[in-house]
Amino acid sequence: MKKKRPQDTCPSLAAAECYAVKNEGEKAYQYLSTIKGNSGEFIVTDVPMLYVVKAEADVVLGRKKEAIEDLETALLSDPINAKAYEMLMELVPEKDWLNIRACEMLAAGKTPEEPPDSGTPEHDLYRIYREWYMGSRETATSLLIASRGYREKDPRYCLLSARMSMCEKDWHSAQNMYEAACQSMSGNVAVICETAESYAKDGEYEKALAHYRDAEAYDPESPRVVRGLIDAYMGIGRNEEALQMMKEFLESELSDYDDYVHISESQLRMGYINEAKNSASVILITYPGDGPACVVMSRASVSEGDLRGAQLYAKAGLQRNHKDPEVLAQMSRVCLASRMLNKAIHYGRKSVKYNSNCINGHLALMEAYRETGDNEKTMDVCRAVLELDPQNKEAADTLSKIELEQALRSSTNASNLIPEISGADDFIALISGLLSEKKYAEVIKLCADNDTKFGTLADVRRLRGNAEYAKGDFMKASASFASAAALTPKAEIWHSKGMADEAFGDLESAEGAYDKAVLMNTKEPRYWISKGCVQEKKGDKAGAVESFNHAIELDPRSSYALARKAVILAESARYSEALSFIDLAEATDPDNEGIMKIRMKICLAAGKYTDAVYIGKKLMKKGTPDDVVVCCVVQADIGIGDSASAKKLVEKSLANNPDSERLMAAARDLYVYMGDNDSVIGVCRKLLKTSPYDRKTKRALADALYKTGKGEEATTIYSSLENEDVRGKESERKPAEAGSMQDPESIIGIARSLLSAGDIVGAGRMADRAMAADPDNTDYILFRAAVYRKTGDVRITEAFLSQCILRNPSNGELYESAGDLRAEQGDFEGAVDAYGKAIQNGMKSQTLYVKLGTVQENMGAKDAAMASFRTALMIDPHEAEAGRHLANLQIRDKDYEGASKTIRDSIESQPCAESFAILARIAQGMKDRDGVNAAYANFVRYDDVSEEDCKAVITALNSVGLRTEANTLKSRLYPDEVQTEDVPPEVKRNAERIMRRAYMLGAECNDTDVLDSMGIEADDAEKAVRYLEDIPDYGEIIVGTSDFERMEILSHNVIARGKNKDLELITVEAAYVAGGARDADEAKVLLSYMQSCRRSRLPRDIPEKYVKLSENVSPRDDIEQVMLDQNVGVFGARMIMSLVN
Repeated sequence: MKKKRPQDTCPSLAAAECYAVKNEGEKAYQYLSTIKGNSGEFIVTDVPMLYVVKAEADVVLGRKKEAIEDLETALLSDPINAKAYEMLMELVPEKDWLNIRACEMLAAGKTPEEPPDSGTPEHDLYRIYREWYMGSRETATSLLIASRGYREKDPRYCLLSARMSMCEKDWHSAQNMYEAACQSMSGNVAVICETAESYAKDGEYEKALAHYRDAEAYDPESPRVVRGLIDAYMGIGRNEEALQMMKEFLESELSDYDDYVHISESQLRMGYINEAKNSASVILITYPGDGPACVVMSRASVSEGDLRGAQLYAKAGLQRNHKDPEVLAQMSRVCLASRMLNKAIHYGRKSVKYNSNCINGHLALMEAYRETGDNEKTMDVCRAVLELDPQNKEAADTLSKIELEQALRSSTNASNLIPEISGADDFIALISGLLSEKKYAEVIKLCADNDTKFGTLADVRRLRGNAEYAKGDFMKASASFASAAALTPKAEIWHSKGMADEAFGDLESAEGAYDKAVLMNTKEPRYWISKGCVQEKKGDKAGAVESFNHAIELDPRSSYALARKAVILAESARYSEALSFIDLAEATDPDNEGIMKIRMKICLAAGKYTDAVYIGKKLMKKGTPDDVVVCCVVQADIGIGDSASAKKLVEKSLANNPDSERLMAAARDLYVYMGDNDSVIGVCRKLLKTSPYDRKTKRALADALYKTGKGEEATTIYSSLENEDVRGKESERKPAEAGSMQDPESIIGIARSLLSAGDIVGAGRMADRAMAADPDNTDYILFRAAVYRKTGDVRITEAFLSQCILRNPSNGELYESAGDLRAEQGDFEGAVDAYGKAIQNGMKSQTLYVKLGTVQENMGAKDAAMASFRTALMIDPHEAEAGRHLANLQIRDKDYEGASKTIRDSIESQPCAESFAILARIAQGMKDRDGVNAAYANFVRYDDVSEEDCKAVITALNSVGLRTEANTLKSRLYPDEVQTEDVPPEVKRNAERIMRRAYMLGAECNDTDVLDSMGIEADDAEKAVRYLEDIPDYGEIIVGTSDFERMEILSHNVIARGKNKDLELITVEAAYVAGGARDADEAKVLLSYMQSCRRSRLPRDIPEKYVKLSENVSPRDDIEQVMLDQNVGVFGARMIMSLVN
């Protein structure tokens, strides 16, 4: 006791145990009291030992109930604790503890003494465990499925099922069953760790880390928990955190020899060579010449280039145990690095001789043989490694390369490449090597020649499909992949089949194959991208966007998915959103010219001609100008009226590539725009030589000829165009006579489908056929006008509508459509005139008056606009858009009372973010702080909000002093904006270490004993403490947001898992460890949230969930008890208590 360090607790536990064994319970408790913190809670590193010792003292003092609870708590961290089971068998003899312990020992890889057949449910469970771990797994599976506990989802059986799945490496099934078991085994540290291990095995280190953090809240110093946290941090690349935890764990009293070895090896793998040497040197101080420590020191010396030092450490290890296979293997590698090949082989052979299962020895020998060129012996060693570890990539690759080299040297005939190879693995290795050499024909022939021998293997069929795909035989490749998938259904094979189907144009089959790939592996973004591309080709834009969204969610840096989504949005004229996604794509892949081209095309389509020109010229500076880029720049120059620049560019490009049809078409459009008829004639004649049926070129040529006085030639071309029209119409009438002309609705339906698929020409043709059958049908006329509008030629659309209005002068819908067209072009007076005529001809809809009011508002005719919006609301009081427009105009008149009434009516009809932004502006004008706050609370519930509305709400919040809420909303508006990092990352990491240690010791973060025990420089510790003491103001609590839900879960964890159950005394270290906060920043926010919960105003309408929970609560319950009983957070408990009281 006198020699123990301040942070050590095991000596006190050992002393207490001695007194408990001597039946001196009071003295035992005196020693236990020495390891209590300021909060009165025990501060220990060995939780199982604490509760076993405490139980022994309780038994001596006659506290049987407390002793049982203590022992059961000990088993939560150490489910095979022999002393705990021994005491429980005496205290609770009616329970079958022997069978329970036997089950846990089997799961831990130990062999228990055979318990008696007691006929209890525990023994039935043990029979399945014994059968699985020591007998027939098939029998065990049958017994499990037939058991009642499994059918009823008993957590013990769920746990067994999870453990069986782990043995089978079925991580997904194991995770599902572990999660089910965890729900019923709250606080079971061992089960939580097993759940985390299942995620770590599956490569999902983020989820593994979350579960280890949950376990840490119950047993922060458990070696299993700490080791898991270290591995999880390493898995997600947070090596600094892993290294800090390693240092702390090695300083603790629970770390042992195995931990030093494991941690030193892990540090070496992470590249922390000095730290690895320090850890290994501690072992060598106690155990000079220790084999594993010498291996670490030797490998570290090799990494530093100190081959002499590496050899000395390896020799030191051999002097202690000259038969240690791992040290011999390391000595072999050192000799190989020093080019002493004979010695390398000598030590490698000795390593394998003393332990034939030593994989490192085999690999060292393999490398030595390979270096000497002895391929036969190298291949023998490779096969020996693969017998021990079939998944060993190093040995498999070496073997494959040697076999391929030998085969290629012996013959160049694919049929005779492998006469000696009879094994399937050898054959697969050979054709894999040929594929890597791009010898596709040889692979196909080998597979065909050996079809009877190896054709039933899924891997052979898959590799054959790869070769056929590379050769361009897509149909054959599809068949090969389909047969491979039939034998071994794998996501990658179905994805390959989809690629082959897509390549030869069978989009339906391709989508079906991609669907199967996605179902089998939902976490691979490539599969979602492929599926989205096929859906885009099929015209299923919504489905494509959904698939790309999945890909982006899985891999936010997937520039291809971001770019394709941007293209689809641009096709739907959602240009600002498209450009936002292109921004993200460029951020992940800034040098990708393809993404820049897409941005240029979107800018061109959106009318951002200056941006399009800038991007195009930037692309042209990078290399030889691309025809597509040149044409886009020319069109953009035309858009901004810079015809001189466009002419210079297109003529220069044509000089370099005079036969480019794309460039000639761009020149044609430019000359037509400039009115340079002579140039139009020249380029059109040249273009018609390569594209004689290009109607647009013919018409441009005819127009130019006519304008230059060559009327006869122009007339001839016009006649030929008319004849083509007549022939086209006659050919269209023939199928109409078969019945389609009699059903114009079917024709217009086809036209709509073609338009949705992007076939504008086909849609126009079918619309003309429908109008030929029913020329005065308003729906057909409006659809045909929409098709014309899609072509981008406003003049044709306007002329078409004018002709239709002449034929139908009393049709109000046509006037409305004409008004829409003029409004789009900015001809507001023409739009008002058209809308007025629509109203005169019987159109009295609220949407028409909204359009009229919007145009009048844009013209500055405010009074007329307000009258139109009021008329729209009179026709339909639920017309929300009219209400929003009217409210905005009333705000401009400072009629805040009227605007408030208008917008509240609009919100009742159709609540949306824009309406609440208007409401915030109204409250701002009325200087109503509560009103602004209420509008903000509703506004943040919406995810898809415009930048303009966000800025309006931020302005309103700032105007009434709600700075915190304004900053929160601003961070949402600009999530990617680089914020100045006031606190360096190393300060935050130190703060997390301090919080963890303080929580374990039951002290505060600024406690000098805690800081002194950390080994942190005084200045660094002071910075970390100051950072932790700076708790930000959380602001108003908004019920229903994702942030609210997160904080409620974490605040419940603080009380449920924490040592202190008093809300008033919760500290930041409890928020971090017990709450399970992600990092120090979130821990501070959580503490601020819990403090704000006590003073924040409750909502007027409490959610139904809390109303129902209040029925089970007594007014005498305190808020902490409500949190525990009802499984809610702090604010949820407050809402419940407000209903009860």
